[in-house]
Amino acid sequence: MAKADKPTVEERLDIQELFAQYCWSLNTGDEEGYLSLFAKDGWVDHKPQGRCQGREAMQKLLHQIWYGGPYNYLGRQHLPNNFIMRRQDDGVRVKAYWTINRLEQGFNQFHLFILGDWDALCVQEDGEWKFKELTATHWFRETAPWVGKEEEVRFQRKLPWG
Repeated sequence: MAKADKPTVEERLDIQELFAQYCWSLNTGDEEGYLSLFAKDGWVDHKPQGRCQGREAMQKLLHQIWYGGPYNYLGRQHLPNNFIMRRQDDGVRVKAYWTINRLEQGFNQFHLFILGDWDALCVQEDGEWKFKELTATHWFRETAPWVGKEEEVRFQRKLPWG
């Protein structure tokens, strides 16, 4: 990787802080905190809701995931790691893994809930790093990333009816 493609150490730390703020706001129900992390024309793509751009669409997304299933969201922890950052145009493209732990309130126990990754384009707006694009991919056998020989590692479910 050419040195010009690498963000500075300060930029990397600021962008990791952006991801930390994203996790804290999402995990604690901080709607205003969450919305403040996106650029004016920014969007998030979160399954199953899909691409949400603008304040109202993101509020709808948050309300669906926070309040759509009773007692389902409290105690979640998004844990980001393994950041890869490269300059892209006027921003920084970020790929990072995430893990979510979840509190089962009925039993007051935590367990691993799901794994995935983010693909984000972070840009500066008024001196602050913001998400211009943020795609969250949940890992299932069909979506877990793999660049090697697919047929040798990915289970393909064969259905008897086609």
